[in-house]
Amino acid sequence: MPSLTFFGGVNEIGGNKILLEDRDTKIFLDFGESFSFGKEFFTGYLYPRLRFGLKDYFALNLMPKLPGLYSEEALAYTDLKYTEPEYQAILLSHIHHDHVAHIGFVDEEIPILLGETTLRMLESWETTGRMGFGSHAYYTFRTGDVITIDDIEVEPIHVDHSTPASYGFVIYTSEGAIVYTGDLRMHGPKAEMTEDFIERAKEAEPIALICEGTRVMPEEKRTNMSEREVFEYCNRVIASAKKLVLTCFYPRDVDRMKTFHELAKRNKRKFVVSTKVAHLLETLVNDPGIEVPSPLRDENMLIYVREMNRYFEWEKEFINSSKAIDAEYVNKHQDELILHLDFTNFTELIDIRPEPGSEFIHSMSEPFEEGDIEEEVKNNWLRYFNLRKHQAHASGHCSMEEIFWLVEEISPKLVFPVHTEYAEMFSSCDCEVVVPEKNKGYKLG
Repeated sequence: MPSLTFFGGVNEIGGNKILLEDRDTKIFLDFGESFSFGKEFFTGYLYPRLRFGLKDYFALNLMPKLPGLYSEEALAYTDLKYTEPEYQAILLSHIHHDHVAHIGFVDEEIPILLGETTLRMLESWETTGRMGFGSHAYYTFRTGDVITIDDIEVEPIHVDHSTPASYGFVIYTSEGAIVYTGDLRMHGPKAEMTEDFIERAKEAEPIALICEGTRVMPEEKRTNMSEREVFEYCNRVIASAKKLVLTCFYPRDVDRMKTFHELAKRNKRKFVVSTKVAHLLETLVNDPGIEVPSPLRDENMLIYVREMNRYFEWEKEFINSSKAIDAEYVNKHQDELILHLDFTNFTELIDIRPEPGSEFIHSMSEPFEEGDIEEEVKNNWLRYFNLRKHQAHASGHCSMEEIFWLVEEISPKLVFPVHTEYAEMFSSCDCEVVVPEKNKGYKLG
């Protein structure tokens, strides 16, 4: 009979690694790295030695030690001998690091199944970043497809999340359907996609629901805004601004990029993005499943080029374009611009020299805890340059009330909470809840 084993996403946010077995078929649902991954052993520049593949990960019990899963290169310095692949596929629900980060260790003979737009984004991420994901055989899907993987059929269904091409899955096994939510929300610009998923999941009458619970917690610590409310709040800030407007948000949050692009148009400013963001947007311009502006052609956009000793080959198209600007340009045109500035590039403020009283819109989640070191450093920069801080962010996840409603609407026989630190709180749902234990298998049927 089918079984589920949870190698990640248990008592943590992200890091989903969920093994589904049915007869002779074994597939993983996501293969990511949690936000708290290795926190007992690593911090700052102390991190696993990547040149040794999985050696440090296995030694510290940070990754499942499974034969037939990893590449020969990843196992070269470990005591786990390489064997032929024993898994038929890995399904990725979406692009976020906490769902995809560890596929680079997986044997390249094991196919990776993902959304068409997700693959485009993954390729851009690999080109512009330092992470490698391996030369896998990638197979793409869209909503409406039905994928056969030996003894299992998978129906991917779009959901709304803080990145495009996010999917939940209805998986048909020998004992009935298993539903996996991935990450999803009901307050974003494409809420109807999540509604489609819930309706299809309900129709499948699942024997089990694997459900995310990021915002399931005793007390909601973050402001609950929709993308529309983010737009309206930021529009009020920008409309009254007389100086530079800076914003910081996740550089793969395409909805937020579109929001600030529209805000720039509405307020007769230019939206300025980094070369990395420009590369991602240009990668998506010709994707039929999504509509995004082109930094190279859109009259409302410019591309910020940092002063470097050398540039990567992929950057040259942007550096040599008529849209390229530098810190001195930003300094001289402060009241005409909205500049997206990633936290890791805050040193650019030294060259830009924003006028005191410029606006800074923090469009990411509030820190979980007081005393967050990164938040403290960020605030030091804002105080030093006398920037006025505003908080405006739409979560990528359903509220606790929405999650519990979703569970009861789908009405599975069993629900397995993942991607949460408070799985036990699902007990208030009117169905049987199994709080999964890490590395433990659960038979279904």
